[in-house]
Amino acid sequence: MRTIPLLLIAGVLAVPSAIIAAPPAPVAPAPSTQKGEPNTLGKLPQAHEYQQVLRKFMATLTEKDFTHGVTTLVTEKTTDTDPEYLYRHYIMTMMHQPLIGTKRGYPAINAPPARFTLAGIETAEAVMHPPVWPETLIPFVQWKHPGNPYYDNRALKLRAFVTAAVMLMMLDDAFENDPKLGRADRFSYQLVYFGLPYPGFKDVLPADVQKAYETGLKKMGERVLSWGIRGEDIHNDLHAPFGLHCVARAINDAAFTKTVEAYSRKLFTDPQYFSPAGYWIQRGGPDIPFNGHANFFAVTAALATDWPFAKESLDRVYRLRGHLILPEPDGKFSGPSHFNSRLGGAASLDQWAWDGARDTAAAMVTDEAAHVARRPTEEELREAPAKRARHFAEDIRENGVDGKGGFIKNEQIISYPWKWRVWMTYNFPASVNPGYEFYHKGAFAHRLELEKKNSPLLKSPFERGESFIRDFNKEFVVARQPNFAAILHTGPIGSQHANDGMRQFTGPMGLSGGQLSAFWTPGTGSVILGQRGSMNNDKSFDPVETWRTWPNHSVSGVTADGVFFTSARIQKPTTDIAIDGNTSSVKVAGTIPASIVGQEKTIAGKYDYSRTFKIDDKGVNVETRISGDGKEQLAELYEVLPIYLRDTKDQPKEPPTVIEFQVGDKWAPATDAFTENVKAVRLTRFKGSVVVSFEQPRRVKLSAADWADTYLSRGTARNVLIDLLENGDKPAALKDAKKVGYRLEAAAR
Repeated sequence: MRTIPLLLIAGVLAVPSAIIAAPPAPVAPAPSTQKGEPNTLGKLPQAHEYQQVLRKFMATLTEKDFTHGVTTLVTEKTTDTDPEYLYRHYIMTMMHQPLIGTKRGYPAINAPPARFTLAGIETAEAVMHPPVWPETLIPFVQWKHPGNPYYDNRALKLRAFVTAAVMLMMLDDAFENDPKLGRADRFSYQLVYFGLPYPGFKDVLPADVQKAYETGLKKMGERVLSWGIRGEDIHNDLHAPFGLHCVARAINDAAFTKTVEAYSRKLFTDPQYFSPAGYWIQRGGPDIPFNGHANFFAVTAALATDWPFAKESLDRVYRLRGHLILPEPDGKFSGPSHFNSRLGGAASLDQWAWDGARDTAAAMVTDEAAHVARRPTEEELREAPAKRARHFAEDIRENGVDGKGGFIKNEQIISYPWKWRVWMTYNFPASVNPGYEFYHKGAFAHRLELEKKNSPLLKSPFERGESFIRDFNKEFVVARQPNFAAILHTGPIGSQHANDGMRQFTGPMGLSGGQLSAFWTPGTGSVILGQRGSMNNDKSFDPVETWRTWPNHSVSGVTADGVFFTSARIQKPTTDIAIDGNTSSVKVAGTIPASIVGQEKTIAGKYDYSRTFKIDDKGVNVETRISGDGKEQLAELYEVLPIYLRDTKDQPKEPPTVIEFQVGDKWAPATDAFTENVKAVRLTRFKGSVVVSFEQPRRVKLSAADWADTYLSRGTARNVLIDLLENGDKPAALKDAKKVGYRLEAAAR
């Protein structure tokens, strides 16, 4: 399952490595490796009245109150056959969350009752965190299924309450003792831990305890609101709308709810955070893989609320996403990634998809997601409740590991000292299934209606049998014509500044400057495809010394002094787009930056770049120009065409794209030595070919090596390098403008 490594990457990249730690094992206390004040309290904090009321009530609870008394198993009994009920359960089976046990979760059901008493929480060593994740236990307690003997169980509700109360009080105390900890992007999901389950256990609390708990909730919610939007990792900022909604729903305070909506609206609509093109902005540009993480929580918020702006933004997100995923002839997918701020994956590999659970949930919000949400078979629907019952039964049956190759016994389950951490529960931090939790009644009927009407929204935009050229806020232009499709990226890319107070990376935050991101045909799939290699906190997978193999459609070169420069790092090109039916003219222009992250030296000269694309119903014309002031000698200067070869993981047996050069009337295999007088380049893949025809013969070669993504995808590429210096491999100053023109068309069969 691709989701798992992407989840891990999302967690590692989302916050500094110094504060990352996996949730501790439920079998024994484990020292935390995270920063922050250690838990030196032996008793729950009592500085505020709400804390005093909560603790006083907790002191009245005995082991008997936490003894659930259930001795039977979760069983797969016959359930309601209503299609909506079954579809909701099908969505619930698409994620293992909510976890109520297993070696990856906490043994909320099997833990001894003594762990939840005040005596079990307040110890000489520390305040202990009971072995429960409240926001996952309550959905199970509320799971109305004939095979669930724990349904509406008071003892389990109280287990969730005391654990949530400990988390709430202790985190409040931690923030008061160290205000520097406070950041909404890191701690907003904490609101879910103690806000989401509250309506589920509220009925077992006296009125004064309810009031006290709600006071604590509101205080934590107001604290998150006061921190504001950080804007460093927008996918983490998107946790806040859902977390704050959980608080608003719990306390039912109209003024607070209005403030939460206003805060959330900024994240969904403010161009500082959300581009109308259809993506959340990562440090100034798009990052479609990280947007998958953002999309998960945007979908969750949209399902849980009635905010129209959330739906409108998701309409845009899924519309753009659909236009960035190109179907391959073998049923796989490809798509451009060069413009991403940090990650190299295509839109089809975005994070937090959860094997389709996120997109199925999104289809309840916007029909733009319908084509990526698969309808289950009749058997999958029928078996869904039983499958979910088995998941829960497995959770309960499996406690944490004992370190000896087995699992601990129920009586061995212990708590651990409370310690503040960014992620308190499994999987950074998705812990509930939003499609199930906030299911929209009638979703299945709506899906059937789309199928009955044979809605084009059930297919990829590239497979709907229509021709179009679409402008996405002057940032992407996507064309589908009878024999080909093309994607242009004409928008901004990310940037970083040493004094911006944010994490600094060792590689470029996106590569574009205005590019042909993809050229695709039904017979070949993608043949031109812009990609990048990603970067994590410590390393760039796009090292400057390998620039000749970087697969992006740029003008790139190196001075005689060895300084690399590229049009791909023009952060905000000027753009002029004119679309007239099935034809368009798109022009981008800018000045090539003097420096690039990853090398200390800068270029001495000034180089102006422009590129014009003309799209018609047969193909795409490209004309690139570059001019300089002649202040320095250049050793190399190329127009780079990134040729997509294949994905070696998904297409291991498929031959890579065959690249040939035409000289005169003859075609010959392309090599990494310059070939003079090349009239055209032919790209053959699967059962089709694409021809790139030059306006006049050019001096052309391949990059010395293939490029391969070894981080997220396994995409491979080889660059066609078109000589722009035209000086016989001798250094020369660039004074007069250089230009190259060519046309891309699907070859006749």
